[in-house]
Amino acid sequence: MSGKLVNDRTVDIDLMMETLADAGFEVPPGRQTAVARSGVGVVGWRVSRAAALTEWRRLLAAREHTGMHPVLTDLDPARLVAGEPGDPDVFDDRAVTAPREIVAEVTAAVLADRLANAEDDEERRGWREDFDPEQLAVQVSSVPDPPATIESTGSWLCLVGTPTGWSVPGLVPGRPYAPNWFVGPENRGMRDSDHAAFLHTWNDRFGAELRFVTDTMLVLDVARPPQDPLEVAEAAIEQYAYCPDGHDTTAYADGQTRTGTWQFTWD
Repeated sequence: MSGKLVNDRTVDIDLMMETLADAGFEVPPGRQTAVARSGVGVVGWRVSRAAALTEWRRLLAAREHTGMHPVLTDLDPARLVAGEPGDPDVFDDRAVTAPREIVAEVTAAVLADRLANAEDDEERRGWREDFDPEQLAVQVSSVPDPPATIESTGSWLCLVGTPTGWSVPGLVPGRPYAPNWFVGPENRGMRDSDHAAFLHTWNDRFGAELRFVTDTMLVLDVARPPQDPLEVAEAAIEQYAYCPDGHDTTAYADGQTRTGTWQFTWD
């Protein structure tokens, strides 16, 4: 454990603007800038909801050249970087080097919490089945539920000075924030490194990219969502551990896990 964030480099705002110009992007008038506590720069401008997703995809496609990850949000750059860290003194570097270790620990802690608070053996048996990928895979419906309509395109398009979307929660702490989530190891709250770890492993396995983030909500654009029942079950269990509000593992498996858009909201 350490207090180190994912990326230590300071990104100069002027350099970000020059890089965008070199890549052929014209930043609209009225742009705003901010620097996160990590030293990473953020450049943002207002975007119409009709054009937001198209512009986000265009900037994502250019990320390898610009070195900046685009994020849609309802927060201007100053507000985006003003969130409170989930734990200001601790950033687990395994979010970078071994993200699946963190995901496994958090998932095990959530199951332990559910078992400890179960009313009887029958409920405990149900929770164990819900967290068993092989048993959950058998229950996965043959056709996923229709995806919910997601309107979270945001009114701001911000570029964060990092080439990886999964690192954004570690560089812009407190975005998102998970209130009332205290089911991590030793009943701790969600850390920024937990967000980064889940996003990192989902990016590695499924091509999930951070598309939208605000105070208590996050949306991922998933290029290769799982389709194999066992892989779907494993991902659905992780999704529930990450954000249990209003869902269970079966609802995730039968719904968004197999779709190209994953939304998480913490109440």
